[in-house]
Amino acid sequence: MLIFKNNIYDKKDIHRVKMYPSLDSYDHFAPMQLLQSSFDEEIDLLNFIKRQPKEYWDGEITKFFPTAYKIGGIKIIEKVLLILKEGLDSSPLWYHMNTYHFCVLYDVLSRQFNTYNNDPRPERIKSYPDLKGHPIDFKWFIKHYFFNTVFLLEEDKYNSLSQEQKKQLGYTCPCQFAVVNGLTPVPEEMALKEAKDYPYTINV
Repeated sequence: MLIFKNNIYDKKDIHRVKMYPSLDSYDHFAPMQLLQSSFDEEIDLLNFIKRQPKEYWDGEITKFFPTAYKIGGIKIIEKVLLILKEGLDSSPLWYHMNTYHFCVLYDVLSRQFNTYNNDPRPERIKSYPDLKGHPIDFKWFIKHYFFNTVFLLEEDKYNSLSQEQKKQLGYTCPCQFAVVNGLTPVPEEMALKEAKDYPYTINV
């Protein structure tokens, strides 16, 4: 199972937070289903792109993965997605992700949320019944579940920060230098890291 800032598997861990700031009511929502369907749709998308002539692949990847495209082409992004999909359902094991994983996830969720939020309400209810057709605040979701978004920084900005400044800003995710600077991951960097113990506080 994948480790986020908050537990994506347990509805009780959401603490009845508002999924959208303007709502008057609270919704219980564990976003595992959202991630599962997002991964499936992204893999279908990549398979569609691969059926196109190869000269179009880079342009399509840049369009659909505007942040993650810099870490590699379609094969790298597909490999990271398949690793995340496998890790999502890996109960009872828990896995830490690094900046490569979060970078790809950001693009996946940005597009999925935009599509969901622009769908007619009946389609939204059909997609995720727990949300009762309410839209999702993408910025809230990223803040609540991602440890940081260091991968969004420009190279010059990131490289100008001292180690102390990076720590103060919370930029401590493994592989962040490589991602920000557009380095292609090796297999070890694409792999998930197994956690040694339960990653969340147990409330009694």
